[in-house]
Amino acid sequence: MRVLALLSLLCVAPPGAVQAAPAAPCQVAQLVSVPVAYSAQAGARGQVRIHVTCPASGRYRVQFSTQDGPLAAPAGPVVLRGAQGELRGEVQGIPLDRWVQGARTFELPLVLPAGQWAAQSGAYQVLFTVTAESVAGERP
Repeated sequence: MRVLALLSLLCVAPPGAVQAAPAAPCQVAQLVSVPVAYSAQAGARGQVRIHVTCPASGRYRVQFSTQDGPLAAPAGPVVLRGAQGELRGEVQGIPLDRWVQGARTFELPLVLPAGQWAAQSGAYQVLFTVTAESVAGERP
């Protein structure tokens, strides 16, 4: 059986999450959405690629989160949900250095391990949120 796990990333900076001057907020763009064909026998791998652009005159710290909470370096658990149930995986490669001054692209591997036999065919997704906070005066 194969399961299509759609990692629907919602990369947004919620109102108030970007602590920047009103005229110069950070912009978060999802560069690649990752449809993953999951098999309980083989698992699946994908990649989350996110581009963040902030004013070059400031220093910002980026945080990645899912509906289950913030993801911390070097890896964090992720649960993809669908009408048929859940798939558990891990977002890897989360850097300790999440500073942005200007523009930066983050590439985070996604791993869905084999052996999740209860997963039924269907679409699974995760709400993935990216926020940026101004950290004026702090050193990266």
